[in-house]
This record gives sequence, C-alpha cells and structure tokens, in this order.
Amino acid sequence: MSKKIDAYSSYLAVQLLKTLKQTMDYNALSRHTGLPVSTLSRYVTNKTLPRGERTLELIDKLLKVVNLNLLVQQRLTTDGEEIDVSSVVSESHLVELMVAHMLREFAGNRIDCLLAVDRAGLVLATGFGLSTMKKVYYTLNSETSMTERWKEIKYRNRESKTVSRIYVPAEALKSHVLLTAGMLDGFIPLKEVLEKISESKGELVGIAAVTVSKEFMKSVKPYQFGKIVSFGSF
Repeated sequence: MSKKIDAYSSYLAVQLLKTLKQTMDYNALSRHTGLPVSTLSRYVTNKTLPRGERTLELIDKLLKVVNLNLLVQQRLTTDGEEIDVSSVVSESHLVELMVAHMLREFAGNRIDCLLAVDRAGLVLATGFGLSTMKKVYYTLNSETSMTERWKEIKYRNRESKTVSRIYVPAEALKSHVLLTAGMLDGFIPLKEVLEKISESKGELVGIAAVTVSKEFMKSVKPYQFGKIVSFGSF
C-alpha cells in the first residue's frame, strides 16, 4: 500500500471496520487488529478517525482478516457453460472489500476514470468511483446516434465468428483509465479497446475483475493490459 496517508485512508479504514463488524464482534476485531475494543468502537460509531501510520497498519490488518478470494469463489455459480457472478456483486459488504483491495493494489497509479465493460463491472466501478470521486463510464452493445460522444470498436466475435461492435465513451478513451469487469475472458475485446485508448492518447492503467479465466491469464503477456487484479478464477 502507498505510504501516503490522507483523509480517504482514514475513511477506508473505518468502512472496512464497519464491514467486518457485520460478521465479527469487537473482541474478535480487537484480536485481529491489536487495538482496544473502546478504540474500535469509537471508530465504528464515527466518534473519531484513525490517523497517522496507524491508519495504514489498520487497513493492511483488516484486509488480511478475510479470505476474499475464497468468499468470491464460493459465490460463483455455473451451469457448465457460463459463469454467474451476480451473487458476488449483490452482497454490498463483499463489494466494499473488493473495492478496498482495488484501492490498495492500484495505490500510487494515476486513475482519471473507470470504464466498466459489463454489468457486474459497473458495480465495481461505481464502488471505486464513489470512494475516490473518479468518473465512471460504461460500454454500450447497441449502436448510438451520438457518434461524437461514443466511439465504435469493432472486433471478431469468437462464438459467432462474426464482426461485433461495442461503443465506448470518447472521454474515457482520452484518460488514464481502469477497466472493470465481472468476468474477464477471451471474449472481451481488450486488444481493440487498448488500441483505441492508445489512439486517443489515453492510457490503460489496468483491469479489475470479479473473476478471470485461467486460459485468459495464460494467454496475456505481463502488463500487456496493465496490472490485472481479480478475486476468483474459473
């Protein structure tokens, strides 16, 4: 985690405490954090905020308390052909934990906005955007008449063997952008999106996904799409 300590770091620490408080009592939190119950109670009830180096130490300890990857993996469902991540993003405390991990993993990177490539990705993007006051964008699968605001990206659909299209906000392409997805696999036109970002003088910071296919991870080069952070695999 970045060594920079700011007001948001304090806010994040308190939000993590509140999230974990849903499944743990103060005594358990005290054992995990090394802080007195009275101090934790004041944080959770917004009577005071953690400050200084204690803030970053507290965040790191709290993120280690839960096995987030296991929690996500347990909620992934499949019929043998498709993966469903809706049970993951429907639980707000899990979304908060995923956002907290994203904040830690991408700390120190310039991020101007987020671009969600699917619906579950929009949940992650919104959580991150609300936490950092960054702009949040999404892609369209249907044609729009607002061609100045939305840029068309063509790609070959692996399933139908036909040319498909998505539409991306032009403003997002010009920025330092973090992509978010519910499921990251070879069917998302990442190469085409990356090319369009480069053409627009933007930069792809990385990708955050609820789950990622093992086949996809084997096929990408290190940092080909920036840093990739995921919470499950299939």
